[in-house]
Amino acid sequence: MMIEIQISNNVQASLPRELPCLQHAALAHSWSAHAFAVAQHECLAVIERNSGYVMLFFDLCQEDYRHFSRVCQLRLLTEAIAVADLAEDEAQALKQNMLADFQTVLVTDGVNHAITPQLKKIQALVLGLAKREGKVPKQQLDEFRWGVILNDFAQRDNGASPYAKMQQQWQAIAARSYSGPTCASGSAERVLH
Repeated sequence: MMIEIQISNNVQASLPRELPCLQHAALAHSWSAHAFAVAQHECLAVIERNSGYVMLFFDLCQEDYRHFSRVCQLRLLTEAIAVADLAEDEAQALKQNMLADFQTVLVTDGVNHAITPQLKKIQALVLGLAKREGKVPKQQLDEFRWGVILNDFAQRDNGASPYAKMQQQWQAIAARSYSGPTCASGSAERVLH
């Protein structure tokens, strides 16, 4: 299994592309990457195709772009563990399953699905956050905090937010090999299946 990140035209100069043919690949996630300016800063929004979940990266350096597959893998794992809100044993199961499933991150040209309305909304929300806070995130923790605002509150439509959708998906990944006590939040209801 692998993760595919389709890059938009404005990101192509920065990110190295890898094998473009995915006809027979087992894709676990399909994401798209889009860059836009926030004042004097570059924001790279990486959006999961099915849920609309967004990961934000600000002011990546050339080294980050050169190794973006790894940068994205580490961020995805970090966010999955935080968002899934699992007990320690379940979080370990999630980490092991994700490391096994997502060993390959494939960066390819061209976004092959309609993203424009969502991207415009994300841009407007990020610009609004930057204006409100008077700055952009300088650390991964702040990028994640902005992502939580976007994914859990700002993009909530009728139904589950992107945050809730990915939380359920990541909890399901953990549950594949774990059957133990309850999640870290202590909730009596479990989302794990």
